[in-house]
Amino acid sequence: MAAQTATTEVLRALNALYQGTSAEEREQANSWLQQFQRTTEAWGTADAILGSDAGIEAKVFAAQTLRAKIMADFSELGAEGASSLRDALVEQLRTGAARPVVTQLVLGLADMAVQLEDWADPMSDVVTALGDTANGMSVVVEFVAVLPEEALNERIAMDNAAWSRRTEALLGQRGGDVAALLARCLGTAELREARARVLGCLASWVRHGDMTLAQVQGAGLAEQALAGLQGNADEAEAAADAVCALIWETRADNDDDAETAAVKDTLVQQLAQGLAASETQHAVAESESWRVLAEAGEAWVGRIIADAARFAGVVQGLVECMRHGEREAVAMTFTFWDELADRVLETASCDPARRALSGVYAGLVDAAAAQLRYPDDTMTAEERDIFREFRHGVGDVLKASVRVCGAGTALGRAYALAAQPDALWQDAEAALFAVRAMGAEIPPDEEEVMPQVMDLLPRLPPHPRLRYAATLVIARYTEWTRSHAQYVPFQLDFIAAGMSDADVAAASAQALKFLCMDCAPLLATHWRDLLHVFGAARDDDAVDVAVALAHVAAAAPDAAAAIEAFSVPLGSELGTLVQGALDNAACSRAALLLDRLGAFLRYVDAPDSAADLVARIVADAWPLAHALLHRVPADTHVSESASKFVRVLVEFYSSALRGVVPQVCDAVAVAFEQTGLDVYLWLARRIVAVAPSLAVDETAALQLAATLMDRLSAAALPRFEHSFSEAPDTTEEFFRLLQRALEQAPSIVAATPTFPAVFRAAIAALTVNSLHAQLAVLRAWVQMLAPARRHIRLRLDHTRASPDAYPLPTIVSLCAENGFELARALLLGLLGAFDREVSPEAADALASLAAVAADGPNVVSGQSDALPSSAICDWAAAILPDIPDNRMPPREKHLFASQLAELVQARMWPRLKTMLLDTAAACWRRSRALEL
Repeated sequence: MAAQTATTEVLRALNALYQGTSAEEREQANSWLQQFQRTTEAWGTADAILGSDAGIEAKVFAAQTLRAKIMADFSELGAEGASSLRDALVEQLRTGAARPVVTQLVLGLADMAVQLEDWADPMSDVVTALGDTANGMSVVVEFVAVLPEEALNERIAMDNAAWSRRTEALLGQRGGDVAALLARCLGTAELREARARVLGCLASWVRHGDMTLAQVQGAGLAEQALAGLQGNADEAEAAADAVCALIWETRADNDDDAETAAVKDTLVQQLAQGLAASETQHAVAESESWRVLAEAGEAWVGRIIADAARFAGVVQGLVECMRHGEREAVAMTFTFWDELADRVLETASCDPARRALSGVYAGLVDAAAAQLRYPDDTMTAEERDIFREFRHGVGDVLKASVRVCGAGTALGRAYALAAQPDALWQDAEAALFAVRAMGAEIPPDEEEVMPQVMDLLPRLPPHPRLRYAATLVIARYTEWTRSHAQYVPFQLDFIAAGMSDADVAAASAQALKFLCMDCAPLLATHWRDLLHVFGAARDDDAVDVAVALAHVAAAAPDAAAAIEAFSVPLGSELGTLVQGALDNAACSRAALLLDRLGAFLRYVDAPDSAADLVARIVADAWPLAHALLHRVPADTHVSESASKFVRVLVEFYSSALRGVVPQVCDAVAVAFEQTGLDVYLWLARRIVAVAPSLAVDETAALQLAATLMDRLSAAALPRFEHSFSEAPDTTEEFFRLLQRALEQAPSIVAATPTFPAVFRAAIAALTVNSLHAQLAVLRAWVQMLAPARRHIRLRLDHTRASPDAYPLPTIVSLCAENGFELARALLLGLLGAFDREVSPEAADALASLAAVAADGPNVVSGQSDALPSSAICDWAAAILPDIPDNRMPPREKHLFASQLAELVQARMWPRLKTMLLDTAAACWRRSRALEL
């Protein structure tokens, strides 16, 4: 494509991207531009656009393209081309450009400085070329600021040795020069508008460790950074970044020498005084002041403990932040209050710092309660979620307060706020939330405040929010109630009344569940009353109430009667439904009954006197669940509820179910064959997981599990014939089932008729485009191959292994038949197609495949002393050409093949896995660099 033609095509595509009238047109333009960026023509075309009178969008694209090419394809330029481009970028910056263009050009120039080793002193050269004007010096500062960041840019394709040499040349021993440069800039009136950029540069060099605190002090930069907190919004934000970086570097370190410790102490004193002054002067950007204070608190926790009076201003500032700050600012202080509490508790009880800070934490309760208050304005659903999460953070601060100032003091302050007679509901509700949040730190024998709290709850105004909060207080303090039985009748009545209130019902069901869990012996004689509560419960809350009843029934003096009174009516109603027409309403009702009965059976710890009754209930319940699975396996409600119910039976009542295990497995297989629903694969996995307990003969039980796996495989594989990506959930559940089956009975599973087809399907499944499905498939591969690698190692080491321990001949044979396709899918996925999060599993599977291919055939044939086969190397040689050069350059492909051969011959499989991960990371960085 001629240069002029290429420029014209790029401008046309950009016009379509930004001005196109249809989504399809814009998508096509975007795709074309991404592909164009990967070509060698992109260098000249981008340079030409920058030198033309094209619009801002085109020039931004050109600058982005150059930066991406510099990061990913720098080797295409050669030495002469690199020098020419460097000079062109500097000239573009000298002549001036729009701010977005300048930003990309500066980043590109910095990325070039990192890679161009022939460029001896980029920083001095850029200062010389651009530093003769105010605008030029502003660009210089921006360039200097990004150098430490770009030196760590993972998207730059560069080997470690070259990177080490270059970062030392660029950044080593340059902190003093940069500090002097920044001091000059901050003292130049013409650069007043660039102060934010200068302070940002200071933050960058300090944060990356390339400028020492002594250098900062020597140039007077700390004072300038503190002064910047009083500037406009941009300057204050940059100043806060700089001060936070300085504060972080002042953390005490046991390895500090005397000189370093002295520098830190001096700077800490200066910063602490400056922050106090900033507070009294009411900085323009108050949120930035809060951020700096939070950073100071975290960094100086040890110093605060050692000299609380000296840092009282910082601590009090953080209390004020808790009291008056915006939620985002308040959230910044959470870590500080928790860490400070930990350190306070390490001191002696008579320590002056502990006494002083106890008072601080007591006052913090009031400030925190103010932040818990519901806003007067109506919130959206998203805002409610954010507020709920924020409240839990404040709750952690309240727990810290209890730990420091004591349960009575902290709880007493919250109670006082809740008990105010004329308090608005928002204030009382916030105080009740505070009481609940403290619950984890309040001992069960607290006698001073908790009785007052419990006495207050029934006297609260009848507001639904207050009723809800009060109910959750009861739920949180059920362990306390266990030691204070006199409150059980009141709490039970309070909860029961709330069950009929739609606004409070969910909280009431939760409170009843926890009350019955922790106070079952105290409620044992109330189980008949609880049956009435259960009958009145909403469908959404009935499961929680069933769990509650399970605990009480097991503790009842007449446990058998209690268990029968709850379960038999459910079973009878379910039996009636099963015998009738199963329309939508009947199916929904049946599912609810299964959920309730399943929850009851899951949590009822029946005494010996009721064991036979429970076994009979289970025996009677299975035919009902079986009938539902047989009649309506595709019903959404029934399939989910019946599967959860059967899971309870097989996991908790395996001995009672042994006589019908074959029937259970058959029912699950038939249900999946008829519907293909994922939930049946999930249930099969739970059955396989407990298979050894489902029969007296473990081998027979494992054979049943393998047969179930075989039937489900035969039914599932045709569903994947078109595309695994079209059924990611089914793919995930199937391969999680396969992994579990291979864990339990590898030899039996590998001997099933469908296993070879499953093996081949697992290769095709590596193309699935869902993260969780990818992970499931790869973990199944690791389960197939990693044990084979271990057994091969045992044979090579002449360690005798049971021939039935693992189906090694089968795995080796399948790898020999399908190894190239598997290696191709794993290698191409690892170097590009897979989600980066699954790289460890992919590398593990590929390294294990390499081991099996190298030694498996020899070991199986009894030739354990033979040299490793080069099969994996031959496969890799055929696969590597299919990887794009801009993702993996030819030189690195050659290096990869060489290292692979070396590691295979040495049988160094862990190192091979590490090499695979390193290669994948390098390819990922190049891919990121080429993103539009």
